Amino acid sequence: MVYKSQTMSNYSKILEEWDAEQENRKALFTDFLYQRSGRTNGLFTGLWQEWCQEAGVQAREEHFNAIESGEGKIKTA
Repeated sequence: MVYKSQTMSNYSKILEEWDAEQENRKALFTDFLYQRSGRTNGLFTGLWQEWCQEAGVQAREEHFNAIESGEGKIKTA
């Protein structure tokens, strides 16, 4: 059973940690992803995953192009 005071304290914590600028940036980027996807059905599900897949392919290509040109160096963490 969740008590009202627990719920209110959870909301208070969320609001204390809320970064309006960061949340706005996330919303704008999500809108960018939706617009570039060509979707018109209002479905935002999977946009981030699609972006990551595309970015991963591009990063891999850039990595191997850099290696082939002699510019690539393996960086350790």
